[in-house]
This record gives sequence, structure tokens and C-alpha cells, in this order.
Amino acid sequence: MEKIKLIQAGVGGMGSAWRNGAILNNDDVEMVAIVDIADAVLVEAGEQLGVPPERRFKSLEDAVKAVKADAVLTVTPPAVHVKHAEIAFTNGLHLLTEKPIGGTIDEAKRMVALADKAGKQLVVAQNYRFNAPMRTLARLVREKPIGTLGHGNIQFYIPGDFRGSFRETMDYPLLVDMAIHHVDLIRAITGKNIVKVTAQTFRPAWSWYKHHPGLNMLLELDGGVQFSYTGDWSARGHCTTWNGAWRLQFDTGSIEYTHDGKIVQTTSTFFHADQNATQIAPDNTGHEGQRAVLDCFVNAIRTNTPAEVNGRDNLWSFGVVSAAVLSAQQGRTVDVRELIEA
Repeated sequence: MEKIKLIQAGVGGMGSAWRNGAILNNDDVEMVAIVDIADAVLVEAGEQLGVPPERRFKSLEDAVKAVKADAVLTVTPPAVHVKHAEIAFTNGLHLLTEKPIGGTIDEAKRMVALADKAGKQLVVAQNYRFNAPMRTLARLVREKPIGTLGHGNIQFYIPGDFRGSFRETMDYPLLVDMAIHHVDLIRAITGKNIVKVTAQTFRPAWSWYKHHPGLNMLLELDGGVQFSYTGDWSARGHCTTWNGAWRLQFDTGSIEYTHDGKIVQTTSTFFHADQNATQIAPDNTGHEGQRAVLDCFVNAIRTNTPAEVNGRDNLWSFGVVSAAVLSAQQGRTVDVRELIEA
């Protein structure tokens, strides 16, 4: 099958993770051009990927004009995404964008509208959805081995060292740049949208971030299901996994994804009565992470069908983050539907 001709914009930082992992030696894509503002990064990535100097560019506009391509992957700061969407869709190209989808909810809506108008695929890199333990949690919620989900909790504690990057100085770094993965996972695992958000953010005294890396959220899902979230991207001490640590509460027991990455299903009646805990091995789900997202993108292009992590679906995940920012700023509960449907 013919390869998808891809332009990658942003090949350093997280872009290097894409090229070293999902893209390198991938039989489904051909890297026809790369874009970055840093000369040294362009040289490094070009040599690694076999992209000659004449197909290394400082701007996406120049790359699109000079090279025949099918799609763009943008691994750039969120504020850049809407501009890259305009360039891609105006030139008849599909777009895969790093999360969060845009800098604001209005930019995200514009990107979705541009994709619809152009008849092209817009896919968002919500790669955590494809991690095997998270896929397993979603299956267990669907299959209901210990009843119906009633409520849940996520804890996330990791000292993220992003000194020197845009994350160090951005507003609400955990909420906007990381918790987007976790709220998207809540939606994917429960099969429900998050409709209301109450959030508080904070900055611990020892934090190296300019703004607030700490976050507490209360979330209401469709049907009144409740979720809570606590996290700190400048945490000290025992860390969770990047997926976070989860507890899902059901009629007759709980399912936990622990701090050290185990899935444990426990049934019980009353305190310590008839308690039975079983460890569950993660399902074999094939490709994970960024490679799975790229697979989705390629399949969406080839079949002309929206990917699981398409832009329109992602408005709900980004809408939760946008609502949480408003909640933290204004000290009130925010209805996510008001932002998405406005």
C-alpha cells in the first residue's frame, strides 16, 4: 500500500520522541520534509530520517509550497496549532496535532471547522488512550465484572523537569498540558462525557514552575457519575505512573490501577469481610502510545473515516480543561457544555 507522505513540524523536544519512536522505520509513512526553527535540530533530524538539506525548512508554509505531501504532523506549542491547521487544510493536507489541540477553545473549534470544510482528517495525539492498562480498564468498565461504575478518583504525582521549555513558564502547566491526558482517559474509560468541573490550582513553595503545577478537581460525568482528581507536577517523594493512579468504585468492589502500575480487582461486602483481591494482566492491545495514534491517523486517511481521537471528539476533552481554567480563575463550577456549544 502506498505510504502517506508526511511533513513533521517540530522535530526537537517532543518531536524527537515522535521521530525516534512512531515514525522511524515505519512502513506506513514517508517523511518528505521536516520543519523546525533550530538549525542544529534540523540537521540532526534530517540525518537520522534521511531527509536531505533541500527538504529541511524553517517554516511550514515553505515546506508545503516546495514538497508534495499528504499530511502534516505538528509537534509545536499549542498556540501554533491553529496556524498549522490553516496551512494544512488550505493546502488539502490532513493534520495530526500534538495535544492540547489548540491554545484556546475557540481555536480548537476553528480547527475542527477548517477540517470539516476541507474534508480532511484532524487527529489529536491523545496517546495515553492506547496504553494497554488504560485499554484494559475501559474493557472492564464495559464488561461490568463487579457491577456498574459509581465513582472514581485519579492521583497524579510526578516531578516533571521541563526547565527551559514552554511548560516551565506557561499558565496552568499540569492542568493544560498534562491533565488533558487524564480527562481524556476518564472519557475513554467510562464511555461518558464530563459535563461539569470545579477546579483549584496552586503552586507549592518548592516548585520550579512559574505558575501552578498543583491541581484539585471535582468532575461530574453524564448520568451524575462523580470523579475527583489530585495532582502535582512538582511532586516530591513517591511517584505515580504517567497514567496516574486510579480507583474505580463499583457496586460490589473496586478496580485500581496502582502507583506502581498494577491492575487490582477487589470484591468485598463490609470492612474486611469476604475481601478478595485479584491482579489482572493488561490486555495485549498491539501498538501503544504515539505509534498507535499514528496508526489511527493513517487508517483515517486511507478509509476516509474519523479516528477515535478525532478533533471533534477531542473538543470534549479540551473543553474540560478550558472549563477547569475558568473554574480556577473565577472560583465557581463551570458547565463544559456551555463552552463547546457556544
